[in-house]
Amino acid sequence: MRCKGLFCLLMVAVCLLSLVKGMEGLNEEKKVVIIYASRYGSTAQSAKWIAEGMEGIPTVMSAKEVGDLTRYDFVILGSGIYGGQLHEDMLALLAEKKGEIKDKLVALFVVCGSPASNAQPYLDMFAAKCEVTAPPLMISSGGWLKKELLSPEDYQILENHYKSINQPFENWDLTDKSKCLQFGKDILEAIS
Repeated sequence: MRCKGLFCLLMVAVCLLSLVKGMEGLNEEKKVVIIYASRYGSTAQSAKWIAEGMEGIPTVMSAKEVGDLTRYDFVILGSGIYGGQLHEDMLALLAEKKGEIKDKLVALFVVCGSPASNAQPYLDMFAAKCEVTAPPLMISSGGWLKKELLSPEDYQILENHYKSINQPFENWDLTDKSKCLQFGKDILEAIS
């Protein structure tokens, strides 16, 4: 009886070691980067949660920090949506590095104040700007409004907007960590 227990424990240890080695192999063999463009931090936070869902394998950086992408095998792009458009830093990145990105692109995500059911046009616009041949994995996630973070210009624009629709101008947070974690897991499964 004691032998069977020891054998089972040994088998579990071997399986766990294989799993860890497999993850290390992915990390060593396939380099992944998540590049985001965020004005007030919700897209950056979503990028970090997606990386967490991918067990910390990807490098996470803002679109302003991107240098040479040749060392990466897979690219994930995320952008906040402002006035119905991608963040200006993401547009600049695509203008400069679309050729380097498009064959490595595995996933796109947008972060906005619109419900997920209304965000598909933003994802379609993002994919079109990337000029990808195969549709990548895509997700939309909610952002946040934190009035204390807003620039004076954005504060005034949003205050006027909320007045025009007769709604209170208040902080809100529609971010969804569990959705981002799951998206990271889905990406990891797709590239493994």
